[in-house]
Amino acid sequence: MKRYWAVLVPFALSLSVPASAQKSPDAVIIDPRVHNVLFENDHVRVFEARASLPATSPMHSHPPFVFIGLEFGRAKMRLPDGKNVMLDVYPGQVMWVGDGMEHSWELLSGKVRVIAVEVKNARKPAAGALLPVRRKSNDAVAMDPDVHHVLLENDHVRVFDARAAKGRKTPMHSHPPFVFVSLGTARFNLALQDGKSVVFDTYPGQVIWMENAEHAWEILSGEAHVIAVEVKSAQRAAKDRTE
Repeated sequence: MKRYWAVLVPFALSLSVPASAQKSPDAVIIDPRVHNVLFENDHVRVFEARASLPATSPMHSHPPFVFIGLEFGRAKMRLPDGKNVMLDVYPGQVMWVGDGMEHSWELLSGKVRVIAVEVKNARKPAAGALLPVRRKSNDAVAMDPDVHHVLLENDHVRVFDARAAKGRKTPMHSHPPFVFVSLGTARFNLALQDGKSVVFDTYPGQVIWMENAEHAWEILSGEAHVIAVEVKSAQRAAKDRTE
């Protein structure tokens, strides 16, 4: 895992170049056929980028976001300073691009299929230090770390990778508000706090906004693979509403 991040962190930094005097148009505005918004709320805007050969995208910009790869592909990216950067994308790849980015790109092989979780609170400098978030004692990562593996955490998000196969069970646990991104196909039996059971099917590319979920589960079939992007601004907002 350390080697994995040793590769990804310098690459993500290479994409975060100083903003040009006149920022390029937003990706969704300049190239909506590739960048399709799935949903938006007070805390995030989530889009899916999809393209197949031959494909290019003009110079555009992104605010701070979590990048999640869903397919294999290679793209040549051109930055505002004229430099070219090669980007190899693969399923389950996760990067935090905290300064946003500006680039154009050309698809060289494979496909473009990426989920981008733009974090609105990260767009503007915080007025002072952001308050730490508090999680419930039965937080998913604490209750079952073998399934819920943290990939990265900063002031704005905590991202974990959850994986499990048929027959796996996990005890009652909680999640703060998060974006659920599925990379696998599985059927869950969810046990809810009120004693009810719900069958929940996941599939690759499925994206859902979830608010304060609490459940136990068993995998009835398939293999689950989920990237969860917990959004700390939503946690802080929920705390403010209850005080």
